[in-house]
Amino acid sequence: MILQKITPYFTLLFAFLILSCSSDTNNSETTPPDPTAANRQSLGASARAFLSAEEFTSMNVEIAYVDGFRPSENTLNNLRSFFTARLNKPGGVRFTETVVPATTVGALNRDEYVEIENDNRTVFNEGSELGVWVFFADQNSESDEGNSRILGTAYRNTSCIIFGETLREFSRGITGPSLTQLETITTEHEFGHLFGLVNLGTEMVRDHEDETADDDGGATPNKHCDQENCLMYFQTVADATSTDMSGLPTFGEFCLEDLRANGGK
Repeated sequence: MILQKITPYFTLLFAFLILSCSSDTNNSETTPPDPTAANRQSLGASARAFLSAEEFTSMNVEIAYVDGFRPSENTLNNLRSFFTARLNKPGGVRFTETVVPATTVGALNRDEYVEIENDNRTVFNEGSELGVWVFFADQNSESDEGNSRILGTAYRNTSCIIFGETLREFSRGITGPSLTQLETITTEHEFGHLFGLVNLGTEMVRDHEDETADDDGGATPNKHCDQENCLMYFQTVADATSTDMSGLPTFGEFCLEDLRANGGK
């Protein structure tokens, strides 16, 4: 039997918070500030908030999922170890689980998964605790095209989506990797972007942003690391779909330098 390998890729989606104000100084009515606004900023805006204990000494990660798509206990344990190793959160990291209604629109685009977050998210920044949203969806990405598949996307400063159906399709293959391996690598890679990597809110100590030739032959920074052994290398998530990968990838030397310089471990 000949098996065709489908190679996924990672796509960064950026969301920008638009603020407006009224010039009518005679208006006696004021709109109370939105308590969730701090969690609706552009990707990378909260990099230092994740890494250091300056503003937030603890973190609450909302693990949202459609029934049947809950990440495995091993995946959650891997994430706990990942956070402990990289983040300065002396107050600890806790998980809050939220079951989201099944989606009915088919493959999801950005507007649709942002709406799902808006309708279901319950965890936001509160006091000295940073709030995070991670959604394990029951669908694929609408941006999948041909042999390219998207496994996950970080799209706001404290938000990311993991396309659970795509992960399951790869893990069900005869030579497919374990679902835990796919969940762990994909989610940790997306958190790397939330941490501001690469050059996405966390400045580079040494230049190591990967550049890929665009259609005009020019070099285009793509917010990934150019070290092949790094969790943030653009091909790492794609390699996770193969059983050739042994163990779980970690941040490379250059990315670790960046994280530590911005308040992390």
